[in-house]
Amino acid sequence: MIGVLAIIAVLAVIIVPKVFSTIASSRITSASSSVGAIKTAIAEFAGKYGTIPLTNNNSRIDDLLFTDGLMEGRFNVKIGTQPGNPPIAGATWTRAAGAWTAAGGAAQTTQSRIICQTSTATAPATANGTNFQLSGATNLPTGSRVVAAVLVGVTSNEAREVSMRIDGESATSALGAADSAGKVVYAAPSAAGVTNVYIYIAHQ
Repeated sequence: MIGVLAIIAVLAVIIVPKVFSTIASSRITSASSSVGAIKTAIAEFAGKYGTIPLTNNNSRIDDLLFTDGLMEGRFNVKIGTQPGNPPIAGATWTRAAGAWTAAGGAAQTTQSRIICQTSTATAPATANGTNFQLSGATNLPTGSRVVAAVLVGVTSNEAREVSMRIDGESATSALGAADSAGKVVYAAPSAAGVTNVYIYIAHQ
């Protein structure tokens, strides 16, 4: 009996870390796939209406895509801070006189979401989704509309993995450091070891 328990303990030590690693990897893969689906919906929306409306703290582009029937629900990923139950209600999107507008709702800043902001020249790591250096050195044109996914409260390891998954070998930032180059950018993690990750989707 003791021998059997010892074998089980050894197997548990070997297998359990691999199981958790596989789960973590699948969450990163799922997040990357979700961003890919958003890109397709954004392209359809832009083709239909010509432009993407800007968001504020209360509004989300994924809610807009849902309202227009291009998505089945909100943008949701299994990494970072998870939404409460029920999730915080965002602004309601309506279309009038050829334009989409959002009104009401509560702040969405604690939740992962899709945003559209006017681009700036701020360093991408601290631009909060308003700037990306897709080539690694050149800013987006100032004044463009930038659509980005925001992943809130992501661990340092997950942020690095998302960057490696989407940007590949160009993701050169060390673990625990800020990332300013490519489609995935984020500030250096906080003392708690988490950061908000911004993923480029499109600009116009």
